[in-house]
Amino acid sequence: MKFTNEIVQLFRFINWIKPDVKSFLPGLIGILIINGIMALTGVGLAIASKNMIDYATAGKLNYAVIAGVIFGGIIIMGLILKIGESLLSIRVNESFSNAMRQRFFQRLLATEWLPLSGYHSGDLLTRLTSDVNNVTNCIVNVIPSIFALGVQLVASFVTLLYYEPRLAFIAFILGPSTVLFSRIWGRRLKRLNIKVQESESLYRSYIQEAIQNFIIIKCFGLEKNSQDTLQGLHLNRMKWILKKNKTTLSADMVISMGFWAGYFLAFSWGIVRLAQKAISFGTLTAFLTLVQQIQAPFVGLARTFPQIIALVASTERLMELEKMQMEKSASRVPKLEKVGIDFQRVSFYYNDEKPVLDNITVNIAPGQMVALIGPSGVGKTTMIRLLLALLQPSEGEVFYTDTAGRHYEVTAATRDWVTYVPQGNTLFSGTIADNLRSGKLDATAEEMEKAARAACAWGFIQELPQGLDTKIGESGQGLSEGQAQRIAIARAFLRKAPVMILDEATSALDMETEMNVLKSIKDLSDNFTCLIITHRQTALKMCSRVLKIQDGALSERNIFMGK
Repeated sequence: MKFTNEIVQLFRFINWIKPDVKSFLPGLIGILIINGIMALTGVGLAIASKNMIDYATAGKLNYAVIAGVIFGGIIIMGLILKIGESLLSIRVNESFSNAMRQRFFQRLLATEWLPLSGYHSGDLLTRLTSDVNNVTNCIVNVIPSIFALGVQLVASFVTLLYYEPRLAFIAFILGPSTVLFSRIWGRRLKRLNIKVQESESLYRSYIQEAIQNFIIIKCFGLEKNSQDTLQGLHLNRMKWILKKNKTTLSADMVISMGFWAGYFLAFSWGIVRLAQKAISFGTLTAFLTLVQQIQAPFVGLARTFPQIIALVASTERLMELEKMQMEKSASRVPKLEKVGIDFQRVSFYYNDEKPVLDNITVNIAPGQMVALIGPSGVGKTTMIRLLLALLQPSEGEVFYTDTAGRHYEVTAATRDWVTYVPQGNTLFSGTIADNLRSGKLDATAEEMEKAARAACAWGFIQELPQGLDTKIGESGQGLSEGQAQRIAIARAFLRKAPVMILDEATSALDMETEMNVLKSIKDLSDNFTCLIITHRQTALKMCSRVLKIQDGALSERNIFMGK
């Protein structure tokens, strides 16, 4: 039953990896062929060395020289093949790894936001790097090595069978015991590999978060605490690495003892046969070499089990990512100049407790500028995530509408109608122009200038050393919060979508700059619908409607009465 399950898992893995392997089959076949030829060179060296010694002891120096030239030629050929195999393996391994990372990166981009948000970014990074490396290393290096070991085993066994059949069978019988022994350790090694990868994820995740939050660590005097935490994670990681290596080394020691026992037996047998004058010195040398080459594949196969176990463990971690729900697929939406928003009896639960949104119904007509207010944590951002199709309503429906009254269900495709300025610093490292072009990839310098002027950003951009080509660091390093916000607003203007959503997008601006930015939005409000999450009174005065969320319910506030 256990063996049957493993066969099922093998076929499952083959079907899973097939799309990635297909493009690299020529390179992988080339690696297999080179490894097979290199395996045969070992047998060739054994035969050539035998002939050299036999011809030399028989006084046939001319033949001994020829055998020596063949011996040297085989060595040179092996070195050339090794270099070629190494270069090809590196090329295929890197390309294959990249293809797998692209596959999973694309898969993550198409995954629903809520289940994806449950994974730490450091854990996802470990899966896309370390786990992918385990898989590609096994495909590109371990499997060809196993193939080469098989070729070496067959060739060595046949050759030794020709010279000394009894010794060939003794060597062959001793070999499989090493494989069977290593198989016993398989389940434990798999569990330990998973633990090592999980501890690596925790370690890497903490470093990543600490680097992103150095300012908090420094301001709150958490340097010592952070060091201690990282040291604790290191010790946890070290514990599992040592347990895994102890298990591997214990198995390796037993396997090595079996190998040397076989070698000793072959050596003793050869000495007896030599004393009986049944074989020559050259044949004894060939015996020892060939016995090694019969047992070495079994030992090599046993030692590849840890890597195969790592492959299985990493494959399971990568397959886990594919179990997450993907976003609803939808056809492209039509191009519309004016789009409205319609929530119909929408409720949303993050869990089975109190709903974040409770039976909300509201219609926002195309061209309206609407403020969304309420205390922190009441569901304002949840409404935005529903509009962006990052979340699906637990109950009810969310639509976009056109001027003819047609309704379009919110999907990933309807994001084409939305331009978004999220809360906080959301700039990428690169130039300011690179960040602006995130809104419109083919934006011209004139378009970027116009958008920057509307966002009150052009003034400070001109003062920067290289203007639009000024490089900024991670999370807008080199800019103030207010400058970063204005670039994010300019990026949103460049997108020219019929719906604009701003989540506290002017919170870091002074009152005068905020008023100028909001006026720019107001001037464009006839062309697009604008939903603003804000706590600033200046923003509320610019809006035609104010919606308030509290206790999961949505109500409309009278702007003039202040209610």
